[in-house]
Amino acid sequence: MDTQTLRKQHDEIGEMSEALINAVIARDRLEVAKCRWRLARVLIAHLAVEDKWLYPALVRDGSPRVCTLALNFQREMGGLAAAFNAYMLEWSEDRITSEWEAFQTATWALVEALDLRIRRENIELYPLREAAMAQS
Repeated sequence: MDTQTLRKQHDEIGEMSEALINAVIARDRLEVAKCRWRLARVLIAHLAVEDKWLYPALVRDGSPRVCTLALNFQREMGGLAAAFNAYMLEWSEDRITSEWEAFQTATWALVEALDLRIRRENIELYPLREAAMAQS
């Protein structure tokens, strides 16, 4: 697994997030349900790859700076993963219907957090792994 694959997964997460936002804007509850589960599938798979491959590889890199950054990202991602899981559990179809405006707000906040995380990984974290791979 290389960072190009992870970047492609980021692109897919971004596309799923955008589709979810578009469904929310359109107030299309059926499409919202589909998008939420597609996003969950892609995001969970991506997080598993990062946890099992990327973070351990960066921690083993040997550079204290890289190790610290990887551990910080891993810790932060755990919080984002927990927030995503809570979002999926808390927002049942019935609750979405009865609290649409609050659901919109929660969805925007979640997508913004995912977008920020993806940008940070692409800019800060993945280049470190790519540099380490280039040196080996």
